Amino acid sequence: MNILSFSSHVVHGTVGNRAIQFPLNLRGWNVDCINTTNLSNHPGFKTFKGSKTDSSTISQVYQGLVEIGLKYDAVIVGYVASVANLQSIYEILRNLKYKPLVVLDPILGDNDQLYVDKALIPVYKQILQDPLNLVTLTTPNQFEIETLTDSKISDQNSLDATIAKFYKLYNVKYVVITSVKLNDEMYCVGCLDKEHTFSVKVDQVPAVFSGSGDLFLGLLTDSFHKTGDLEKSLKNTVQVVQKVLSRTLELSTTDRTIGDLPYIPSLKLVESKDIIE
Repeated sequence: MNILSFSSHVVHGTVGNRAIQFPLNLRGWNVDCINTTNLSNHPGFKTFKGSKTDSSTISQVYQGLVEIGLKYDAVIVGYVASVANLQSIYEILRNLKYKPLVVLDPILGDNDQLYVDKALIPVYKQILQDPLNLVTLTTPNQFEIETLTDSKISDQNSLDATIAKFYKLYNVKYVVITSVKLNDEMYCVGCLDKEHTFSVKVDQVPAVFSGSGDLFLGLLTDSFHKTGDLEKSLKNTVQVVQKVLSRTLELSTTDRTIGDLPYIPSLKLVESKDIIE
């Protein structure tokens, strides 16, 4: 099985492709990464060096893969560092001559805060609206689906309305909303279409982690590709990620906090090999 992953790269740490590649290797995938950044580490370490990848480099690297005859069973689109990068990836998806599973995480921000260039929003909308049905599954968090639909989720009714609006606006079959807070509980919400949805309760590990969303993205792609069953895949992925986070917390020491919770900048993926496999 071959998978192509567009996401960030850090030399040290477990975010972006560093949180996607190793777990997928453990699950039997040959993983090719096109990196949208090349950084020493992620910004959660307070300081970092490096740069975004030029969009022309992304296009050229992909063309090199095409020229040696590579095809992929699945494509992941994770963290994209610039509008030009996302436009290059959009063009790549539009020009595919075959139909892999395409899983796109429209990374915009979290907790009511945008942390990328707002000019990325209309490009994500274009990709999700494309009549060629480019994206099989998209995985926005609550803030991101609110941003993409100009909605606000506060209860079950507003959640249902947001999902209905998403399906009216966009040409995507499957949706997983990766964090929905209802009645002080956290859920992942899966959508098979606008009328058939389900939720998986998330028992939150008492810490803040970097890279958990990237790990989730990779593992969900793996499970969904193998089973074709979104509900089963989501339940399994939530369970595995929570176990990895619990072990990471158990094995980590930190003096940094975000709010009242300890902040852990790197996941213990190698130490969680037995959980992931």
